[in-house]
Amino acid sequence: MSTKKIFIINMIMLALAAIVFTVINLVPNDADKLKQIQENYAEEAQKGIDNSWAYFLINEEFPLPDGYTPELAHVQGVYMMDERCAEYAKTMIEAAAADGIDLCVVSAYRSIEKQQENLESYTQRLINEGHAPEEAEKLALMEIAEPGKSEHNAGLALDILTYDWWETHDDVTADFENTEEFLWLQENAHKYGFIMRYPKEWENTTGYTYEPWHYRFVGLYYAKEIRNSGLPFEYYYKMNF
Repeated sequence: MSTKKIFIINMIMLALAAIVFTVINLVPNDADKLKQIQENYAEEAQKGIDNSWAYFLINEEFPLPDGYTPELAHVQGVYMMDERCAEYAKTMIEAAAADGIDLCVVSAYRSIEKQQENLESYTQRLINEGHAPEEAEKLALMEIAEPGKSEHNAGLALDILTYDWWETHDDVTADFENTEEFLWLQENAHKYGFIMRYPKEWENTTGYTYEPWHYRFVGLYYAKEIRNSGLPFEYYYKMNF
């Protein structure tokens, strides 16, 4: 083999080695990934951040991944939540009871199928009330999320009312804000990792009507921070992601 050919082969081998070295250093290996995860958790722990797994948006813009199925645990009666936050909800309900406030859970985890059923049922109800089908669908989506775009589908949300609610109401309405239960939640829900998810006067931001009964688990740290900010979750999340 000529000296020229040997030189060319050596140059090619050196070039290949350089490429391999670059790729190895650009793409983190498992050890690097683990180190980064550990550093992230260490930083969160230092800030007092808990349950960071629950800190994510679920809405029209950020739907759940296909096939997302949480492990569930009972909270009250037949109602269940993601098992990682169920104990927080139970503790909150018990704390309210100790203060003479009985919180009644009326909805929690919903399957994708149940979400679709609820949406179709409410849309049909609006049509029966005289709304055109297109208008009925639009109005329904302001109160009930599409399947996969609801916090209930993730097992992270609770709808809470009074135990005697249905004696004077035939629907869930905003006058829940006039109850002692609502006042207790306003003062205490964040202590157990929950925020009122769809606050008044932020409908254009959240995409949903005011829902004083809907509470979302985000963890103790973020619940306190979001409450103190006075912002809806959408704004706070995008500012602190």
